[in-house]
Amino acid sequence: MQLNDNFADSFDLIGSSDSAIGSNVGFTGEPGEPNHAGISPPLNSAWWSWRAPASGVVTIDTFGSNYDTSLAVYTGSALNNLSEIASNDDSNSFQSEVSFTATAGTTYQIAVDGFSSSTGQIDLNLELDLVFTQVGTAGSDNLNGSGANDVIRGLGGNDQINGNGGNDVLFGNGGNDQINGASQGDLINGGAGSDTINGNGGSDTLIGGGGSDTIAGASGNDVIIGGGGGDTIFGNGGDDYINSGTGLDTVFLGTGAVIVVLETGAGFDLVNNFQVTQAKFQLGDGLSFAELSFVDSNLGVNIFADNDLLAVVAGNQASLLNNSELFIF
Repeated sequence: MQLNDNFADSFDLIGSSDSAIGSNVGFTGEPGEPNHAGISPPLNSAWWSWRAPASGVVTIDTFGSNYDTSLAVYTGSALNNLSEIASNDDSNSFQSEVSFTATAGTTYQIAVDGFSSSTGQIDLNLELDLVFTQVGTAGSDNLNGSGANDVIRGLGGNDQINGNGGNDVLFGNGGNDQINGASQGDLINGGAGSDTINGNGGSDTLIGGGGSDTIAGASGNDVIIGGGGGDTIFGNGGDDYINSGTGLDTVFLGTGAVIVVLETGAGFDLVNNFQVTQAKFQLGDGLSFAELSFVDSNLGVNIFADNDLLAVVAGNQASLLNNSELFIF
């Protein structure tokens, strides 16, 4: 099982609101790692990272954790060049909370540790206070960004929403919306309805929400989350992370080092263009490689976990995919 013990193995928090449950039991520090909130040695840190989709005040806390936590947030790409942005030991009894002004497009490194040698279950919560630059109506609107960093929310109706530049946050909400990002890193969430979402460039986070959505990444390293409904997902280029969600989804992979999530009870994916030299599957729901079986079919390779069909991988053979090195678990 992949763990977020080391800085390089951090887990991602996504979007303007996210949470995660983890643990730092058995975790250790690394050479050169900072002393989180000034009270952490011996280090037992767990790491997350978050790319700010918009500028604004963000609050991160460990409320709900079952031990005396410490929390620190940094910028920097390696342990030896981290700059602390905020840190805290105790805010709510023995849990921790920090707030700071995030800058759109900046990646923040988040360390959760404990007072002295304290370890336990981690509940990590993140909330970015968004200031909307445009809000639609209950009808079908045409909403266009300015070229700067826009935060746009449609309401009801079948909206056309265009970011037009900058690091934009675009919400469709209700209706069957057409939402287009631009050349920089955007966060797009279709919401309810059957939406068409285009990243169009940059490293985007694209979320379908409910309904049968069509979602297209572009040349950047995109995070694509289908949500509910039978979605059609195009990775196109870049090193993408694709979780199609529930429903019977069709996924077309691009040319980069792609990760596709497989989960039980979520319906199966028809996965196209899976190249064993560059793509991998990530197993969710506590699945292990030992639970999987691989069966050749007319459509490709059927991947099962017990009797649950997880995916049909077109243009491949069971003998090639039955390889634990193609799976992250």
